[in-house]
Amino acid sequence: MLVTVSMSSPISLLYIRAYVHATEDPKRVLAALNNIVRGPYVIKTVRGHYGNQIQIIELNLSEFEALDALKSILAKLDDVEFTLLLSGIEESKLYAKFDKQKAVQGVLKISQGDDVIYLEARCKTFVVNDFKNFLISIREALKT
Repeated sequence: MLVTVSMSSPISLLYIRAYVHATEDPKRVLAALNNIVRGPYVIKTVRGHYGNQIQIIELNLSEFEALDALKSILAKLDDVEFTLLLSGIEESKLYAKFDKQKAVQGVLKISQGDDVIYLEARCKTFVVNDFKNFLISIREALKT
């Protein structure tokens, strides 16, 4: 009798979004996003309140791709930024904003401003009881 085991990732979703305003270079914003995590970005064009063109660049990853991307992000954060990232946890979701200008330079810095790259990660609560401790354990494992 053959038994198959289905492996599941503790991370169900990783979503990243950035807005590109008419005064910005979309290539620079895409470079900033790629400095956070690489992936198949989708670009949508919309009109702002005053009719100005705004591009929205998004990335949706699920399961193991999301977990790998989250590990990559955690590995790039210094200790201060990691601590700030942890403050964005609400139950089984992580919300963070990264400074877009710093990300262009390859530096991941948590920001509360408006010119940011948004990140949302969701964990499966039935797999991970404590998202914060889960992220801390990943970070510790990455340091070794």
